[in-house]
Amino acid sequence: MVNNEINIAATLVCRNFWAKYFFITYQYLKKRLENPEWFLRVIMSRFKAVPLLKSFFVQPQRIEINQATRSLFDIEVDDVVESLKKDSFSLGLNLPESILQEILQFASTTNCYGDGEHHLGFYYTEKEKAESKCGRTFKRGDYFNSNLLCPAIKKLANDPKLLEIAAKYLGGTPVHTGSRLWWLFSLKEQEQHLLLEKMRFLSLQGSTREGAYFFHYDLDDYQFLKFFFYLTDVDVYSGAHVCVRGSHKKKKLAHLLSFFRRSSDEEIADY
Repeated sequence: MVNNEINIAATLVCRNFWAKYFFITYQYLKKRLENPEWFLRVIMSRFKAVPLLKSFFVQPQRIEINQATRSLFDIEVDDVVESLKKDSFSLGLNLPESILQEILQFASTTNCYGDGEHHLGFYYTEKEKAESKCGRTFKRGDYFNSNLLCPAIKKLANDPKLLEIAAKYLGGTPVHTGSRLWWLFSLKEQEQHLLLEKMRFLSLQGSTREGAYFFHYDLDDYQFLKFFFYLTDVDVYSGAHVCVRGSHKKKKLAHLLSFFRRSSDEEIADY
């Protein structure tokens, strides 16, 4: 019985791997045809030598930040930048209560979209009703055009200290490329139990976990920086981040060359 279960599990994982491989390959080629420049950035941004070559051949731009606008944050910019360069992340950027409440108010009165699909819009408070109507469970609820529709998010995009952090970290004048707002729906207690049982049974990359519950790294441009703000309290089952210190500098060659940016806990721990 145990051998049969293992064989079945291995077959499912094998099929899942190849299905995911061909799907990701298709997505890469599709985006390459639609936007060759984006594809080049995604490929080249994996390698640390690219920004180093850029800094060697291109003179750094003069950084000018508008200090007339008062920042929402009481932080030491140089401390944040030093932490970013050393550890790949920095903690302590906390939203003022007024901004937090304004964004939450926006989130409760504006449609989010199930798993980012444009035809599955619903108010956050009506999530279960929307799931019942379309017969599926949403892992995520995305908002569109939040930077244009929510003044509080726009303030963050133009905050002088956030721009200064980005400028000093990137070594040039930062360009805001977009803002995202989303819910990552937490797992119910029964689902948490089933998830953990599946993880113990298969313990293979990509076989059991969904959504953001993977170690991964983002590829948005040659050089980029992201600011994340939690709008609600989180725990291990509801979207809390886990980071590996210094991993922005010491990625495994296989991680750089693979189409798959996601890795299992065991693989990261071993490396």
